[in-house]
Amino acid sequence: MIKIRIKKISTDNVEGNRFDLIDKSGGLIMKVLVSNRLIAMLFLLLLTTGCVSMPREMPMADIQTPVSYPAKKLPLNVGVFISDENYTAKTTTFASIPVPFGQILKKKSLDVFPHFFEEVTLTKIPSNLPNMDAIIIPSVANIQYKEIDTTGFDFWTSSRVDAQITVKVVMTDLKNSPIVEKTIKSPRIIGKKIRTLDYGKPEHLSEIGRISFEGVSAALQEAAREMVMSGDVIHYASVRSKTKAMATKPSQEASPIITSDIDELPTIKVRQNKNAYAIVIGIEQYRQKLPKADFAVSDAKLVSEYLFKVMGYPEQNIVTLTNEHASKGDFEKYFEKWLFNNVEKDGTVFIYYSGHGAPNPKTSDAYLVPYDGDPTFIDQTGYSLKRMYDVLGKLPAKEIIVTLDSCFSGAGGRSVLAKGARPLVMDLQSGVVLPKNMTVLSASSGDQISSTYDEKGHGLFTYFMLKGIKNEDVVNPDGSIKMDDLFGYLKPQVERIARKQYNNEQTPQLIGAKKN
Repeated sequence: MIKIRIKKISTDNVEGNRFDLIDKSGGLIMKVLVSNRLIAMLFLLLLTTGCVSMPREMPMADIQTPVSYPAKKLPLNVGVFISDENYTAKTTTFASIPVPFGQILKKKSLDVFPHFFEEVTLTKIPSNLPNMDAIIIPSVANIQYKEIDTTGFDFWTSSRVDAQITVKVVMTDLKNSPIVEKTIKSPRIIGKKIRTLDYGKPEHLSEIGRISFEGVSAALQEAAREMVMSGDVIHYASVRSKTKAMATKPSQEASPIITSDIDELPTIKVRQNKNAYAIVIGIEQYRQKLPKADFAVSDAKLVSEYLFKVMGYPEQNIVTLTNEHASKGDFEKYFEKWLFNNVEKDGTVFIYYSGHGAPNPKTSDAYLVPYDGDPTFIDQTGYSLKRMYDVLGKLPAKEIIVTLDSCFSGAGGRSVLAKGARPLVMDLQSGVVLPKNMTVLSASSGDQISSTYDEKGHGLFTYFMLKGIKNEDVVNPDGSIKMDDLFGYLKPQVERIARKQYNNEQTPQLIGAKKN
């Protein structure tokens, strides 16, 4: 008969415990080495065979993440819209634990956004609401959980879970047109060590909830901070504040709020041209604190709408660059790479620029001024018209239209000049040979300034260009423009208003026009 006597012997080099099996007479039958990890695995086996069941729902955590917020809020009343799809989505973690990210977004949005905006309301519809200035749409764009083995020389097998959550936040105006979009990845949120035997228990679930909440909170806070620092949002808030201030004036002081006739698009029906591409640029505020180019951003956005809804340009073929998104690098990327990668033989290209121009006093060359441009170093920081014409001329397009609501003399208006330099008398056609397929429509001649049409809320040139497209039968059935007809309409209109209302000579130019 064999009896088992267990004798525990410590080991120096082996993790675990060694047991000797000895018979009745004291003879050694076998030596058995049992590791800590093996013991833990036996317990895990019990878990997986049904002795302990995993909960199917993670309890909602209520983690208050310490954050810092700006001292001053933007004067905007925003509605936060979380779609049903986002609200009910539950992303399953590695341990098959559903995480209700829609509910987390709801709670953290109401924790974070009130620190950045004057008033925040949760809304069930992504549209215009009473007393609302803008809509914010947050969503979880990506989730990364990483399990880290933390087993040491203790008895239990254990691990921790780290998280990184990517949040996308879109702000739209009351017409559901995007104002700004931010996609932010949270820093790595470090989880706490959890014993494998505790997987699925309240401590484990609360820890998954904690790192999920902290990841969403950190990403959401940074997205909100970048959003309120955006030039587009700051400008939008300023315009909305002025509009509300005018509306609340006493009746004897109130100025009439004028809605421009071109803001309502015509119902022209044209077929979509899949080989039509456009770059639309509007720069109102500059990094170098240059004079503001009033209405440039809203003009650019409206031109993009006309291209899509009136002239048959596919929406995905229109690039709209505004303020900080219109740097010199953006000019180079879209003019010199994006167009070449997309425009095919017999295609159509439309370029619109609204913002400051500048001359090079040494060469008299004309430059577009990007967001990060500096008139003092315009040769290095600007984008010359010659360069743009040369790049566009290499495209295989059958028609290229360039429209410039800018001026280049440095005399004021939508033109700037290096400090100490004098305005120039320029000839925009001098030294420039345009390809036969290119037409340039400019707001003024080289020695003039371009005006804004304050009572209409647009650049003077842009207003009559779009009004001509809307009312003057200058759009062909295929979406192309009868340039001679459009120019024949807008030139006298711009000259008349500039002279009558602003005591300014502004004569639009048509260069390289083709007969339609």
